[in-house]
Amino acid sequence: MRELSLFTGGGGGVLASKLLGHRVVGYVEWEPYAQEVIRQRIADGHLDAAPIFGDIRAFVRDGYARAYRGMVDLVSGGFPCQPFSVAGKRAGHADERNMWPATVEVLREVRPRFAFLENVPGLLTCADERGRPYIHTVFGDLAELGFDCRWGVVGADDAGAPHRRKRLWIVGRMGHAEQPPAHAHAARG
Repeated sequence: MRELSLFTGGGGGVLASKLLGHRVVGYVEWEPYAQEVIRQRIADGHLDAAPIFGDIRAFVRDGYARAYRGMVDLVSGGFPCQPFSVAGKRAGHADERNMWPATVEVLREVRPRFAFLENVPGLLTCADERGRPYIHTVFGDLAELGFDCRWGVVGADDAGAPHRRKRLWIVGRMGHAEQPPAHAHAARG
């Protein structure tokens, strides 16, 4: 499976992807230090050699996202959680760090068969501009693109770790290659 990684960080998530047999064909990470870590992991053979892009908004604006159309089976990413976290101000849609709009734009341009997304459980309750939980925006955007989604909250403690660190995980599968099905929906499962 060919994967485009968004918000790659230091590459921990894509190391797991490699264990699954995925081939990463691009990394999008704005933090210079994390980019250096990715470069080093590529140099030492732990990560796949692939381009490293900076700001996701420039990745879309400058046409790089569209260039990946037809080359990617899976787009993965943990878009920044600060706008939704209970540890912050929970400004959600109004927070300049909200990168969901750029994330959905990458999905729209790339058109992968699968999306694998991660965030904090606060995304389920943080309000959008209409006062609804922001997750309605996320699932609505994914359904509009033709993704059938399943989600759940899983923490490190669920895997036996001594701490909780709960995370919201969303898996989306394209309902049809080019046209969203009339019944596209998001469901917990």
